[in-house]
Amino acid sequence: MADQSTDVTDTPPPPSAVSGGVAAGADAAVRNELLCFCQNKAPIMAFDHIVKLVTDFYTKDEIYAAKIILEQYLPSGVRLSRRQGSSAAKATVEDVLKIVLNPQVKVPVFYAVVMDRLPPVDVSHCDVSAILRELQLLRSEVRAVNELRQEVCNLSGELQKMRAEVDDLQQKLMMPSSPAADAQWPSLPMPAVSVDGMNTQSLPSVSTRMPFAVHAQSLASQPGAINNKPVRKPVVGKSNDLKLTSVSTTRAVDLFVSRLHPATTRSEVKDCVQMIIADNAISAAEITCESLKPKIEGLYASFYVAVRVDSVVMSHAIEVLMNADYWPKGVFIKRYFKPKNGNSQ
Repeated sequence: MADQSTDVTDTPPPPSAVSGGVAAGADAAVRNELLCFCQNKAPIMAFDHIVKLVTDFYTKDEIYAAKIILEQYLPSGVRLSRRQGSSAAKATVEDVLKIVLNPQVKVPVFYAVVMDRLPPVDVSHCDVSAILRELQLLRSEVRAVNELRQEVCNLSGELQKMRAEVDDLQQKLMMPSSPAADAQWPSLPMPAVSVDGMNTQSLPSVSTRMPFAVHAQSLASQPGAINNKPVRKPVVGKSNDLKLTSVSTTRAVDLFVSRLHPATTRSEVKDCVQMIIADNAISAAEITCESLKPKIEGLYASFYVAVRVDSVVMSHAIEVLMNADYWPKGVFIKRYFKPKNGNSQ
């Protein structure tokens, strides 16, 4: 609190200042919410806590305006450093707070007019004006929620009414037709028209209200109805007794082999794959092995292996190569699918 005899001035702020004023002397009171907060909270709050609150609450323009006001009360030849970079605002706040805490620098008493421009603090340094403002905002949100709840209740009532109307309509449609209704709404005449050899007079009338599924079953059971015959799948010959020969086609079984020792070479992997297919009587036209770059170099080695076999033994080759009993203990194997862009890595 300033002394009652202290002169209070409220001069217009500089163009870059958002709020504040400059007094004629250091004994006068000056309006600036940021400097008022720093001056009053510095003796009772931690330095880093004040810096974080001020940096998060005030804008850069307000921080630089407070710096300009404070520089006018420094000794001649002393100026605050002009901070640059992403943390310029935080560094400027630290410089301002150091000047406020320096007992050798005589600064005026700063006061605040707009209480909303004072940042809220924790319970131990509570600001009643900030609490009241938060309470007002909370009350407005509660009112909005109550209005929204009322609208939801109204919509729920309307939805229940619509469901009741839909149920009534469904019950009316499911009820059997009475003679009075048939007399009021006579059945449509069905002319005798032949469609693809089928007489339409055999179709049931509209007044019988027969479901569509029953109509379809009756039409399918009539003589001359079209029946979809099952289509036989193509087959691949397996006999070796005939003199005819087929074209030899090959397909590649792509594998990803990993968790190998870093010193493992491509020839060793290729020899291992060759031994596996030879033990299972599989003839391979070509075996390709490429080294892949692991995520962590020096920890393990990974390889891409392509085994080209005859198309007839393709499924058997996959079963053999994906069998854990034929690979060394601890080696990781899975099918390798090349990316669409053609990059084998």
